[in-house]
Amino acid sequence: MGKIKQGILGGFSGAVGPVVGGSWKGIATIKSKPLSVANPRSPGQVAQRGKFARTVSVARLLLANIIQTYWNPFAQRQSGYNAFVSRNIGAFTADGLTTFDEFFSMRGSLVGMVGVSAGADASDALLSVDFTDNSGSGDALATDEIVVVAYNATKDVWYYGADGTIRSAGVVELDITGADVADVLHVYVSASRPNVSKVSDSSYITTNVVA
Repeated sequence: MGKIKQGILGGFSGAVGPVVGGSWKGIATIKSKPLSVANPRSPGQVAQRGKFARTVSVARLLLANIIQTYWNPFAQRQSGYNAFVSRNIGAFTADGLTTFDEFFSMRGSLVGMVGVSAGADASDALLSVDFTDNSGSGDALATDEIVVVAYNATKDVWYYGADGTIRSAGVVELDITGADVADVLHVYVSASRPNVSKVSDSSYITTNVVA
């Protein structure tokens, strides 16, 4: 039962029909009761919860190194974490990341990477990514820094790195310690201004680890 605190025009607490009254930081608030769900475990709902859970698990892994640095500065009316989850949830199923070319490790307006190729060697535990130096194309600068995120789909392991390699270098390496021969890597390569005033969309490529 709801209680009116300050007369008929004042705030109230508790439930009155479909409306719930309360307060937040001393401000009177009202909200509607959530609609009841007839079957909260329908196949569609279970699948959606599974997709969401797997997306969130990846967001947590990439939060400190990727999301806080490269998503937070550009998120509008939401956190970078929420922007990352919203943009990438469609690439996941309850089994994990499955639509690899629809996943973005970074999103932005900066001219991205072109001519990207990759190779991975288990003997030295390195992923090597080659790319074309497209400095001068649009807003691309030679000093833009390269950010690499790689997903080992065989082992369900993520790697990431930004070691200061710049666009004009044409090649960047990433430590993939723990990867074995024949592991499948899905690689996402992006560019960022050193001060993170601009970032690019990630470019996607896949490769297998060799001996």
